[in-house]
Amino acid sequence: MTVSAAVRQLARSRHVPRGRNQLHEIFARHFDEFCNQYKDRHAKNYGHFRSERIEHVGRRCCDCGDYLQGVARIRCTNPDCRQNARGVLQTTFRPFSCKGLYLCPSCSQKRTLLFAEHLTDEVLLDLPHRQFVLTLPKALRTLFRHDRRLFSSVSRLIFALMAEFYAEAAGWPLMTGMIVAHQTYGDMLRFNPHFHAIVLEGGFDDEGTFFYIPFSGLEANGVTKLLRCFVRQFGWAELQK
Repeated sequence: MTVSAAVRQLARSRHVPRGRNQLHEIFARHFDEFCNQYKDRHAKNYGHFRSERIEHVGRRCCDCGDYLQGVARIRCTNPDCRQNARGVLQTTFRPFSCKGLYLCPSCSQKRTLLFAEHLTDEVLLDLPHRQFVLTLPKALRTLFRHDRRLFSSVSRLIFALMAEFYAEAAGWPLMTGMIVAHQTYGDMLRFNPHFHAIVLEGGFDDEGTFFYIPFSGLEANGVTKLLRCFVRQFGWAELQK
């Protein structure tokens, strides 16, 4: 399945309405205690975060889907609606959502679907793309735990690497596009910083002509060019540190 097809399939997925679940109950019972003890007991091992932002998102997640925190009244005014039996307008009450990303399963799912739809309709070109997952050596991962600014630096490095590779493969500069997102966890929620990238397979010259440069079936010289670009971008001095 191509990247574009996968994004379209995700965008068509059905959103599951939010509701109270076991995660909300766990946060309601233990989140305040976790926030109070994190700096003294866990920061040394797991890194320093923007604790005030995490606390804000966590507390909103605790109230997500809770009818006691407020509801919205929804009424269908369409007389032909099958839900309106005998002309009586049906009324539904829905609790407010926290709109939190990643932490709340329902709200994060909805934002993911909307973002996928945005990429499909407004960002990605109708051209070949490829998805990459770039990982880091275990010896370097602890650096990302304590300095989150490194994620943006590596994201820019990835883009510069691919742009230089296209320029070298084509023989002249090309303008390309890429979407890079970092993720800090892997299986079983273990700390595993890595990057997901949707890469345009090629680029445009100054006249707007697109040059297709596929990654599939790269020969040995293609791999050599890619590694050479990496060394130039990162620098031997950095590799020796």
